[in-house]
Amino acid sequence: MPRCLGTVWMAVLVLAAASHFLAFVPLATPSRPRVARVARADGPVGLRSAEHSGELTQRKQRPVIAVLVAMMLSFSLAAAALAPPDPTVEAAWGFVRRNYYDQTFNKQDWNALHERFLRRVDQGERAESVVREMVQSLGDRYSRVIDAATFEQLMAFDPMGVGLVLARNDQKEVIISSPPFAGSSAAKAGLRQGQRVEKVDDMSFKELSLLAVADRVSTRDPPSVTLTLREGEGETREVVLERLRQAKPQNQVESGIVTNALGHKVGFLRLRTVGARSALEMQEALGRLRAEGAQEWVIDLRGNGGGSFPAALEAAELFLPKGATAAQVKLPSVDKEKPILVGEEGERQERVGSATEPVAVLVDAGSASASEVLAVALRGNCRAPLIGSRTYGKAAVQGVFGLPNKEAVALTVARYSGPHGERIEGGLEPDLSSGLSLGGLSPQGLMSALGAPQLSA
Repeated sequence: MPRCLGTVWMAVLVLAAASHFLAFVPLATPSRPRVARVARADGPVGLRSAEHSGELTQRKQRPVIAVLVAMMLSFSLAAAALAPPDPTVEAAWGFVRRNYYDQTFNKQDWNALHERFLRRVDQGERAESVVREMVQSLGDRYSRVIDAATFEQLMAFDPMGVGLVLARNDQKEVIISSPPFAGSSAAKAGLRQGQRVEKVDDMSFKELSLLAVADRVSTRDPPSVTLTLREGEGETREVVLERLRQAKPQNQVESGIVTNALGHKVGFLRLRTVGARSALEMQEALGRLRAEGAQEWVIDLRGNGGGSFPAALEAAELFLPKGATAAQVKLPSVDKEKPILVGEEGERQERVGSATEPVAVLVDAGSASASEVLAVALRGNCRAPLIGSRTYGKAAVQGVFGLPNKEAVALTVARYSGPHGERIEGGLEPDLSSGLSLGGLSPQGLMSALGAPQLSA
């Protein structure tokens, strides 16, 4: 029963009991004194007695009415206290509490706000409005509410196509990180947030990264996938989920080769976004262009607004030796920044450090987020200078969490810096501006020679 209906029915019952009780209690009325019943010779005295009798009756009844009002109030409060909290507000509050980067919550008492948010919904305010104000109170420019239609579009591009968002927890286990999207095959199968996932089909997360598994599923485009869930210490069960058929992902990397003024063959890799296939496509392009005689590399990140943080690290690892620090990350669960080392996950060993030739990175004001992670990882390890103009300056990692009302909250779940703590907020300054030359070509000339058109910020 909805909480508001429960309160209404409780009030009806209280009123019914009150009316039954009041039927046996004579209530005073503002009518004239009962003169006819006091027709005695001493008339004035009789009138005074009748009026005095009415006052006594009213005084006796006031405590009775007060008791009934108190009973009604106590029943209503008890009904409200027993009613379950609004699921959307409760879910959003919990996601912020567990995952938001700033555990001071913009210097707010998050537990006290919890009660205030729920109370406002009790008083008739829409949960959607309350959740939006809740997220806005964090004062974070990147945390926001995603409406249901937009979230559905985002989920439609889920590589696995079953309505699940997977992530690793602090114990490195792969879990379902948010409630399955409403209407998806995962939701229909009754999967829940927090469940542990060991395998997808024959691919174990002990051997492959999340991105690698998602990439293989999307590339093979199977009609269904089988998830192996860990239920207990030694218990597992399999769930077969029908997969939304969709087109295979488009290429995320454009590549080619050009000879510069010094006679060097330069291979270029242009990334429009940073996604699950970026590192794989870059590795394939490196091998192909190397076979064509490429002796150095240019990575074009201009206009790249970002994408996946883990995917950016995988791309950086193509150019970095094992053990190098690719970035520093600050998580809500730890007090200090955590270094992310190249080669931490064994399944990427075949790609780590595969490119040892000289490399340069092109950036501009449109280079943001994950593309800045890739850029600062290479520059911070002295592998590549940055050429062009100052980058956008976003140093936040977002997590998207689905809500019961089909909307979602995007929260800043981590902040990152360069390998040695280099700040990214405010943008990365290039090492070479557009007016300086590189290898006999200015950056603008090099871009033109590579066939890379100028991009607006």
